[in-house]
Amino acid sequence: MTTTSSLRAVLDILGEPVTERGGTDDAWRGLEDDLGFALPDDYKTIVDAYAPVQLYEHLYLHHPASECWNLRRWISETVTAWSEVEWDDEIDGDPRAVLGTDELRFGAPDGLTPLLGSDRGETVFLARDGAGKPLIFAENGEEEFFCQAIPFSEWLRQYVSGEDAVGPGSGILHPGPVKFRSLPMTPQDTESVWFGPERSG
Repeated sequence: MTTTSSLRAVLDILGEPVTERGGTDDAWRGLEDDLGFALPDDYKTIVDAYAPVQLYEHLYLHHPASECWNLRRWISETVTAWSEVEWDDEIDGDPRAVLGTDELRFGAPDGLTPLLGSDRGETVFLARDGAGKPLIFAENGEEEFFCQAIPFSEWLRQYVSGEDAVGPGSGILHPGPVKFRSLPMTPQDTESVWFGPERSG
């Protein structure tokens, strides 16, 4: 599945955003300057369309232009926290074996960059293989990783479809439309709840 078709598929499930963010190029540029590389276009499209938001009950998407749920700050803090972990020689789904490195690095072009987290303790990371193609590493909250060579949009489609996007047996299916809960862009904003389009199952 291509990135374009994956993005279209997940947007069909999520539906029209309540508020589309405009003028966020500078915020993305600042974040990517910090990282030293560009984030995937499908990820940025989804974030700009819906974030900051809690969706499908569990996932939290930050936004680089938000004061309260700021993606740039969250990535920096998450990279720092994960960089302080002392890793065992053997990890289930060890990213080092896939990436061909001796150590786990975070927030670097040859390492893992956090994209989102969940209230189940999961963290989803972006990495790239030797050819520069995207890899998604989903960590299940117990320092066990599940890698897929797919775009972020396909990973999100799997998650909101109740598939095992974070490893075998991890899927949770919430029937009906996807639930969204807005998170404040500024301290003055109020939260709201809305739902995506109806779907079978």
